[in-house]
Amino acid sequence: MRRRIVRVALASAVLAVALFALPLGIAVQRIYLGDAQVALERTALRTAIGIGPDFAGRDPAELPDPGAGEQLGLYDPRGLRISGSGPDRADPATATALGGGVGQDLSGGWIIVSVPVSSAEQVVGAVRTAAPIAEVWRRTALTWAAMVLAAALAIGIAILAARVLARRVNRPLEEFALTAHRLGDGDFDVRTTPTGMPEIDDAGNSLNATAERIGDLVRREQQIAANASHQLRTPLSGLRASLESALSDPSADLTTAARTAIRAADQLELTIAELIDLTRGNSPPNVAVEVTAVLDAAVLRWGPPLAAAGRPLRLRLTEGCPPVRFTESALRQILDVLLDNALRHGAGAVTMTARPVGGAIAIDVRDDGHGIPFDLDVFARGVSHGGGSGIGLALARGLAEDGGGRLRLSQREPTTQFTLLLPPVDQ
Repeated sequence: MRRRIVRVALASAVLAVALFALPLGIAVQRIYLGDAQVALERTALRTAIGIGPDFAGRDPAELPDPGAGEQLGLYDPRGLRISGSGPDRADPATATALGGGVGQDLSGGWIIVSVPVSSAEQVVGAVRTAAPIAEVWRRTALTWAAMVLAAALAIGIAILAARVLARRVNRPLEEFALTAHRLGDGDFDVRTTPTGMPEIDDAGNSLNATAERIGDLVRREQQIAANASHQLRTPLSGLRASLESALSDPSADLTTAARTAIRAADQLELTIAELIDLTRGNSPPNVAVEVTAVLDAAVLRWGPPLAAAGRPLRLRLTEGCPPVRFTESALRQILDVLLDNALRHGAGAVTMTARPVGGAIAIDVRDDGHGIPFDLDVFARGVSHGGGSGIGLALARGLAEDGGGRLRLSQREPTTQFTLLLPPVDQ
């Protein structure tokens, strides 16, 4: 990438210099040639003005000294040099002057300018001046050399600027590649750093947003798997136990056992669907939920496994307990977490109580266990006080808060009690 940028910059600089320098070099040469011709013509005119009409007499006209290496000569109407320096006979430029015009020519390494000498509106001779063209080429070469040095300096600056730009552009691109590789390896917390270049920063922000979306999606899917495994563990164990019991008892009614297993499988399927919707945020909006009906259904689900462990499940309802504004599937999952927690980590009877409190509806789930240490945050994900996975209570609190409720540990010892606070319908 860096080399390509430098090559493009070099080619552009060379092309720009060539397009500018070549015409300028030609123009410089022509300017120097024109200056030399003007200077020669001026010298010839001054000389012609100072010559009298009888310059061809016995006393030839005296001409001023020409410059070093230059020629200055006077020619009569026949084209013969009668004074000064130059060819003995008139050349084409001098012949033009004898015809009444100004003659200019480049011949034999000389710049030649000739002007007529007039008297009484008649051409009586011509003045020829000439200078070596080598002086023009010397000045042109010096100027071209300076232009070449300036062009080389400009190209060098362009290459240096291209290297700096290439380094500045290439560094974030390399970082993008590294970020993409790390993103592909599962590091969804990786982010690009701002560069100060708007176009590259826009691309970096898009990559960061993509990483955040993918990371959020993966975390949600991981939560779905973890939550589902936690919520299905106890129902699957119960289903397996009931099937094994039916198979081991010759007198068992297999049809009844199969129907029971189908109902349990339907409940498992419902649990999975609810967890997926709740975790992905696709659950239906909060509606009026009859707390009594949800609690009765929880008793039907959890009464048998608790009874099998020799522990009764009691339900206490306050008269006139109003409906709550919540998601029914979320309420079912929260109760399943609390009752499963009581079954696995508690002891004695389990009591569910629904009661109005302070403008809200409170649902208490209490068991006669050994309590929870005060220094233990049971709602932190991965934290457990009884060798569990540390997923259930974190899931339950998240579902409660997402629906506008609150779940707290209202009593740690000597018994354990969790309280779920739900908003009534009129709030």
